[in-house]
Amino acid sequence: MKTALVVLALAITVAVIGLVALAGAFSHQIVAREARLTSAPPEARRNDLPEAVHAFAERGLAGAAPARALHYRWQAAIRREKGGGWMELGATQVFAVAEPGFSWLAEARFGPVPAIRVVDWFETGDGALEIRFLGAVPMGREAGPAAALGEGMRYLAELPFVPDAIATNRAIDWHAVPDGLVAGMETQGGRAEVRFTLDAGGDIVGLSAKGRPARQPDGSLMPLDWRGSFGDYALIGGRRVPATAEIGYVYADGYEAYYRASVAGLTAVGK
Repeated sequence: MKTALVVLALAITVAVIGLVALAGAFSHQIVAREARLTSAPPEARRNDLPEAVHAFAERGLAGAAPARALHYRWQAAIRREKGGGWMELGATQVFAVAEPGFSWLAEARFGPVPAIRVVDWFETGDGALEIRFLGAVPMGREAGPAAALGEGMRYLAELPFVPDAIATNRAIDWHAVPDGLVAGMETQGGRAEVRFTLDAGGDIVGLSAKGRPARQPDGSLMPLDWRGSFGDYALIGGRRVPATAEIGYVYADGYEAYYRASVAGLTAVGK
């Protein structure tokens, strides 16, 4: 009996050590990526932007010089599947400015323990979504060209939160269309493009895109139309940005949101 207890204790110890090591390695990946995203200084302001884009960026900068990166804290809610319930979570996100890139980290906690950690990222034209139980055990991963395209589209869609990148990032091309603006760039999964709509004051209040890869219940990927909205513009952390946002897919039976967020904090990182 004593021997069995010793063996059980050793097995538990080894399992705990393994979980700690996996969680530590995952955390190291996140920290290293965020360091890369914040390392490059912004370029000079662009002089080739459509007037509506230039004006929006300057209002967003609110007189500040472009930073290396913007660090957000979010209060968010997410659906993992169509028709599913909402799961509330806190999240942080680092947006690069000099090059297209971001790292979004969300945690669903059980008391002090991060029961589930979700990382969404885009860097050097590639991107992925990773889900870990206790920050260690893989629960799901989306990677490859379709993920790169989807995450690139997310970076473009969230540009209203990053006026510094709008004003300086030359990897993004902009052009005006009769009903708004279009932003585009290349990714490892092909060209990403998002269309924005403006209100009467020139603020971006809506977005749409064609063919964003979406995982279906049977495990297949299907390109779906994508739609979102921004609201409650406010001066937060030295930037004039939307305080709230929502995004979702357009299914055969209509639009359904899967992500909602409100800004809980914003810090400009470096110059």
